[in-house]
Amino acid sequence: DSSHIILTGAAALNKVLGRNVYSSNAQLGGVQIMHNNGVSHLTVRDDFSGVMAMLKWLSYVPKSRASPLPILPSSDSVHRTIDFTPTKAPYDPRSMLAGRAKPGDPSVWESGFFDRDSFSETLQPWAQTVICGRARLGGVAVGVIAVETRSVELIEPADPANPESEAKTVSQAGQVWYPDSAFKTAQAIRDFDRERLPLFIFANWRGFSGGMRDMFDEVLKYGALIVDALRCYHQPCFVYIPPKGELRGGAWVVLDPTINSDAMEMYADNDARGGVLEPEGIVSIKYRAGDILKAVHRLDPVCTNLLADLENKDLSGDDRDALKKKLSEREQAVQPMYQQVGVVWRLHSRRHNHGTVCFPLPPLY
Repeated sequence: DSSHIILTGAAALNKVLGRNVYSSNAQLGGVQIMHNNGVSHLTVRDDFSGVMAMLKWLSYVPKSRASPLPILPSSDSVHRTIDFTPTKAPYDPRSMLAGRAKPGDPSVWESGFFDRDSFSETLQPWAQTVICGRARLGGVAVGVIAVETRSVELIEPADPANPESEAKTVSQAGQVWYPDSAFKTAQAIRDFDRERLPLFIFANWRGFSGGMRDMFDEVLKYGALIVDALRCYHQPCFVYIPPKGELRGGAWVVLDPTINSDAMEMYADNDARGGVLEPEGIVSIKYRAGDILKAVHRLDPVCTNLLADLENKDLSGDDRDALKKKLSEREQAVQPMYQQVGVVWRLHSRRHNHGTVCFPLPPLY
């Protein structure tokens, strides 16, 4: 916690700038800088903790390139059910991965996806909309990438060398890839491949952030790096859409198993959803106003009766106008309901029917 990583010392920089700007090397490259920007994977309190952290990391890695994965004894059976249940509302995804003490009753343990006390997170304060680390499943070491479902804050420090700069706090929504989190994902995939670890990706992204600033910060390039990393992945890679999760937009594109069909497989919980567009977007394209109107005329009994009455050739002009007005009012009243029915139908559609998902998993939670 008290060390630093720098290129040029504070004293030398002060001489170049001609004034005393930086008070210490820690201000330039301390933990608050080098851990928050992803240069340092972990921080520890002392040398002993550092050695223990390195040994723990090495325990996930094969001892040589030709060696099998390290398998440690585990008290958690791979056939067990998972006690923690994800919700539609934002939650801490670490509880899904590692388990947690039951709220209101700390003596009860709610198990997570991986073996108890085996999940070790790295790069935690950098690009916090993505969570990456290493864990064990049935004692087998694996790499893990998951999604932060809650909103996070990105703090950009002010530069003391520029008197006009100010610290900024930027809010980042959960379930979205930003330039930093897309880069973090690609880097983690490459690290896990070099360590020869099977990879679990808990896919719960709604897409990439495509605002002007994000486009300027090269979100497209970092998204392409994810595809490059997956294309070259040599170990088994399992993409799993968890309960109440969804995979949308460009996020589906970069995680599609056809990128590396020899290594990648995609699975989805029965309560998960997936597709390139949100249900509302698909309905607005494939279920337009004219299609909704046809469905209303075909299915709504009031409209059906009014249309039948309008076919009567003996109607007077005033009666015909009155019926048309009633029909128009009825159409406007029921159209939103038919639109919502289309959205719900798309929401419950299953991607495995199209061969993209291997098959929906039985309830794990």
